[in-house]
Amino acid sequence: MAPSRVMIAGSGVIGLRTALELLKRKIPVVLRSPKTPLDTSVCSQGAGGLWMPFHCDDPRTHRWAIETLDEIYPIGVDKSDPLVEIVPTLTLHRDHYGPTTADFIASDYKLGTGGTSRLPQWSTDPRLEFQNLTIEMLWYQNSSYKLKIPTDQEIMAAGYKYGWLFNPPIVDCPKMLESMLHEVEAKAADVDVESGIEYESIEHLVEDAKSLGCDGVVNCTGLGSKKLCNDDNVLGARGILHFYSRHDCTRREDIPFREEGQDVNILCEEGPWGSPEMPCYIIARADTIVIGGSYLEGDTEIDIRKEEQTRLLENARLMGVDTEKSSPIGSWTGFRPYRPITRLELDNDVTNNGVRLVHSYGYGGSGWTVFTGAAKEATALLLDD
Repeated sequence: MAPSRVMIAGSGVIGLRTALELLKRKIPVVLRSPKTPLDTSVCSQGAGGLWMPFHCDDPRTHRWAIETLDEIYPIGVDKSDPLVEIVPTLTLHRDHYGPTTADFIASDYKLGTGGTSRLPQWSTDPRLEFQNLTIEMLWYQNSSYKLKIPTDQEIMAAGYKYGWLFNPPIVDCPKMLESMLHEVEAKAADVDVESGIEYESIEHLVEDAKSLGCDGVVNCTGLGSKKLCNDDNVLGARGILHFYSRHDCTRREDIPFREEGQDVNILCEEGPWGSPEMPCYIIARADTIVIGGSYLEGDTEIDIRKEEQTRLLENARLMGVDTEKSSPIGSWTGFRPYRPITRLELDNDVTNNGVRLVHSYGYGGSGWTVFTGAAKEATALLLDD
């Protein structure tokens, strides 16, 4: 039986969007969180906001991501709404990843079993206008695009021969969280996102839900689920960022189109500039230039280490920032809630005891890429659709 009143535990992007999905279905919602999502230390606040599946290995990720793209892409296209912006994005690679000439002339190609591509599934969505280019092709096109990227000579000298160029949405994470919270506050039955209470166990969570008159619960506590659910599969994947003013950030003098060009996101997880654990990237988000980063599973250091500060400055320089004329205006450390397989499922043990409980956590670095799809699936599980 579908619940008549639901408590959402957690007010990050997953929790807020799940609350809104239930409210759309006319289900009364109670929202609880120990810390407001507007606190700058919250993981959803510091995220870059780039739509692109990142370190979320669940096979359902693509579906959730496309459902989220369906929701936020039109907002980005509508340039009057500042919450989402479409920003050209370039990822740098040493290998091609797509079908090669050898694939197309292989003896099995005509049988439909040749031409194997290692490109991500999301790259086929036509809205993204995805291109897998040689750096020479990229620079030929850049005479028209006028993107603020390093020269082709610099990129190729580092060993990068190919680039994926596409046009994804970028969410202004702090402003979107504020907008979503205000909408939930206006429509929900009861909201307390500064309770200071961290649930110690599932029993504690369910007991509180019952005391609030709820017969349904969605657990969106992210990294808190490690303790709450005694889930050793949950890890904090530490990320570090520097922030620059987008309006005052000076680009290196050798960056073509540095004055009149378009801002561009650049990401690299391959050497020498980056690695999977130490990605190098620049993201243009609202009024901010975000420089990253790291993806260190199990690293619990809250502060940015001295050597990491130095590396972030070098990442900014590699991405085209003139670090002698521009300085960071802020920094951030956060912990993405990674789990090898996202836990988005009905908890039958609890559900059979009178409260219908759905868990929704462990989205790694893809929270802002999958939040709509995750909310829709959590709601469907809760309401037994």
